[in-house]
Amino acid sequence: MKHYGDKDGLLVLSYNGIITAVNSNRNYGKTWTFKKRAFRRALKHGKKTIWLRMFKKELQEVADTFYASRDLQKYCGVSLYDKDHNPNGNVKRNGYTFYYRKNKKSPWKWFIKIFALSNPDAVRSADDVDVDTIVFDEYTKTAEKYRRYRGNIVNDFLDIWHSAKREHAVRCILLGNKEGYGNPFFTYFGITPPPEDWEGIRTYRNGSFVLQQINNTPSEEGDFNKKAAALLEGTAYGDYIYKSKYKAASGLKPRKTPADASLYVQLIIKRTALKISFFNGYFYVNRRIDEGKLIYCDALLHRYRKERLLVRRLKPFFSDFIAALSDNRVFYDNELTHEAMQPFFTWLGI
Repeated sequence: MKHYGDKDGLLVLSYNGIITAVNSNRNYGKTWTFKKRAFRRALKHGKKTIWLRMFKKELQEVADTFYASRDLQKYCGVSLYDKDHNPNGNVKRNGYTFYYRKNKKSPWKWFIKIFALSNPDAVRSADDVDVDTIVFDEYTKTAEKYRRYRGNIVNDFLDIWHSAKREHAVRCILLGNKEGYGNPFFTYFGITPPPEDWEGIRTYRNGSFVLQQINNTPSEEGDFNKKAAALLEGTAYGDYIYKSKYKAASGLKPRKTPADASLYVQLIIKRTALKISFFNGYFYVNRRIDEGKLIYCDALLHRYRKERLLVRRLKPFFSDFIAALSDNRVFYDNELTHEAMQPFFTWLGI
């Protein structure tokens, strides 16, 4: 299997996006490449990087393993300092901060600080004119994991970016695996997810948002790898690993909303529009709302004339829909719509 490398990173960054998203299957080397970039930019240009993970509970393990691999150290040119065993090392760590020096006589300077997106206020401590990159590692999650996040993921990220950039340019790099069809960044910026079998680079918003998608598949060479492939053949996880399918794929068969279907309810949940219609005992869901009709929102946007807030006392009115879910009488026009419905299911208590 080919791994992501310097040339791949340089290629996508050459598009000069403010936000650059790199999506692929797991274990492709994206994170290694941008760890190397952070260290090399520190050595050559004195630049610093803010490294983000989504949740605070991830930070300790991330810091402990950040440059722990000897293969990664060799790839990056990192030599971990240890006063007893490696006093000439060029990188050392203190908590969630990494420091570098050009030689033994040079002073130590920080070049990477690791933070949790869920604690954006803490990032203000890294306010520094030399910060020119923010890396958000593993920014893609399944819908279930996104629901654990308290707050608005994109707003928190943009707060961090806006605070860091001040009067100088700060580029953002999002590194993600093919966990689900959509993600909060695509929703926020109105980006339609590309087909799962597409590879390449696309730009959005006048080139300010750049997306690189790569469908890498693991090697099946060797007896163990062949057996692993056989074990997962025909399973959802096997399709995720070996066929570049999304991890959250449900295997549903898309159904179009019948032309004669009646409107049941229109929703905007997590900034995603959803239309539920009813026909002949079945419910059909798509994402094409009628802006002139009543829309229930989990947070009022003051964008539509007939907006109403989705409040708890309305739950009994969805009893027919809940019964249809139980009886498998709900259809979706595609996997992305099904995924977008998950927060509404949580609100219903399902």
